[in-house]
Amino acid sequence: MRIQCDCGAFQAELTHFPAHSPGRLMCYCADCQRFLERLGREDLLDPHGGTEIVPAYPSEIRILRGKDLLVCNQLAPEGLLRWSTGCCNSPVGNTRAGFPWFGILHSAYRAADPECLGRLGPVRSRIYGRDAKGEPPFPISGRLGVKDMLAVLPFVIRGFIGGKQRHSPFFEPDNVTPIVPPRPL
Repeated sequence: MRIQCDCGAFQAELTHFPAHSPGRLMCYCADCQRFLERLGREDLLDPHGGTEIVPAYPSEIRILRGKDLLVCNQLAPEGLLRWSTGCCNSPVGNTRAGFPWFGILHSAYRAADPECLGRLGPVRSRIYGRDAKGEPPFPISGRLGVKDMLAVLPFVIRGFIGGKQRHSPFFEPDNVTPIVPPRPL
C-alpha cells in the first residue's frame, strides 16, 4: 500500500497494511480543523469539519521519495506533530514522539489510490463532536467515548508491545527528535 502527496513528489510505502490498522476514523477536533485551515486546505474537511484518518504504525512506513519535502508543523509546544509537504502543501499525517501511531490523512491514501478507503469499509469511529460544525446527521462522541477507545486501543497496545513506535522515518534514531524542526502554526 502506498500514500503520497497531491503532486506525487512525496511517496511512502506502508507494510502490513491494512492488517495492522484500526480502519477509518473521523476527528472533528478544533486542532485538526485549525491545522488544515492554516495550511489553506479546508477543502479536505467534511461539511461538519471532520478529518478522516487511517492510522498506521510508524515503524511500518517506508519513505520512497520526497523525504526532503516534509514539513513538521505544531499548533502548540506540546501538541501533536503534524506533517505536510512543502511541494504541494499536502497534509500527510500526525504523530507524537514515542507513540505507536501515525494518523495518515485520507487525502494521502486517495492521492495514491482513489479506491483505497472504500475497500477499508465504513468509518469505525467519530470523535470530538463538540467541535463539529452544524448538526451532523450521524452520531459523534463529544470527546473520546468508550466505543471509540475500543476501536483504537487494541492497535495502540499491540503497537507498544511490538515496539512499533521505534524506527519511525519521521524521527531521528533517538525516536524523540523530529527529522525536521517543528514549525509553529
